[in-house]
Amino acid sequence: MKTYLMIRTESDNLMSSSLIENLVVQAKNRDAEAFGELYSIYAKDMYRFALYYTGQAYLAEDAVSEAVLNAFQNIEKLQKAGSFKSWLFSILFNCCKKAQKEKALALQRVELSAASGLSQEAFEKSGKADVQSLLSVLEEDEREILLLSFIGGYSSEEIGKMLSMKAVSVRSKKARSVKKLRKTML
Repeated sequence: MKTYLMIRTESDNLMSSSLIENLVVQAKNRDAEAFGELYSIYAKDMYRFALYYTGQAYLAEDAVSEAVLNAFQNIEKLQKAGSFKSWLFSILFNCCKKAQKEKALALQRVELSAASGLSQEAFEKSGKADVQSLLSVLEEDEREILLLSFIGGYSSEEIGKMLSMKAVSVRSKKARSVKKLRKTML
């Protein structure tokens, strides 16, 4: 079994970019352990992003699983090893959007059963309900921008490319969204 050296600061767990790039190169050569290490680096952020985006633990888990599988199957298509996080979160973003569409279609066909009440209860117990209710005051594009920026770590330029918007529009929507959230919190 291979062991990978992690560089950590006292305040948080940060990986060196060269280590991540080395893991990406190994993963591109079909090293499943290296890909697993990459996944472990980003797993919490991916789940948190997906949970806030979808609002349901089961949808978040499905989106993360699908994104990880897609990333592993297509890692050879990644051009720059240093772009792994952006690439991975782009895949996750698309999986979350797909999960939301599927959820909307399912809700149109059938009413929620008692099981959905359980998942909401579990969601509330996990402490995420406050964030989710705050995010619910935002329009879909505002929510996407905030999640991609704060959880995904994308720049305004990168978000603009993903959402087919100008970077300046992303920045202004982000600022208005933050202001709207602050107003809601007061």
